[in-house]
Amino acid sequence: MTHRFLIASLVLTLGASVGCGGDKETSAPAKDAEAAKPADGAAPADAAKPEIAEKTKVVDGADPADERFDLKIEPPADAAVGAEGKVKVTIVPKDPWHMNLDYPTSLAVSSPSDVTLAKDTLAKDDLLRLDDNGCEMEVAFTPTAAGDKAFTGQLKFAVCQDDACAPVTKDVEFKVAVK
Repeated sequence: MTHRFLIASLVLTLGASVGCGGDKETSAPAKDAEAAKPADGAAPADAAKPEIAEKTKVVDGADPADERFDLKIEPPADAAVGAEGKVKVTIVPKDPWHMNLDYPTSLAVSSPSDVTLAKDTLAKDDLLRLDDNGCEMEVAFTPTAAGDKAFTGQLKFAVCQDDACAPVTKDVEFKVAVK
């Protein structure tokens, strides 16, 4: 076995080895591992473990930080006490990436004590849309008091291209103004 294959296998094992659904074999981005190596071939100190998880704060808008995808979180403009509101979460892969349809895409959400969530974890069956071009989901909630409500969550999905798949774990935060 080659060194590259072992690294790819380790990354897939750590990041949930789920295929892309296509005919091509998938692996973690090998070019990132190669680029992280110093010229003498030794592994750099900061490359001790593969980077598969990312921490990002996304509040009321798109996340420009990733070159593989756009993430947009849209709180409702008219949330009201006692009425169900919905926060829309959209993932759009950037070319040449596409959504991994076989990966267990999910969003786990925590809300303030004065907000009831319809579901605190959204899984594939709860998604509005999941196809090669993107993913859409809605977090349904009902507030019992007015004010700014801060939500936190963890979003898991994977994007792929012809020669690589990248599982992504993002910590997200968003606020909803309730009247």
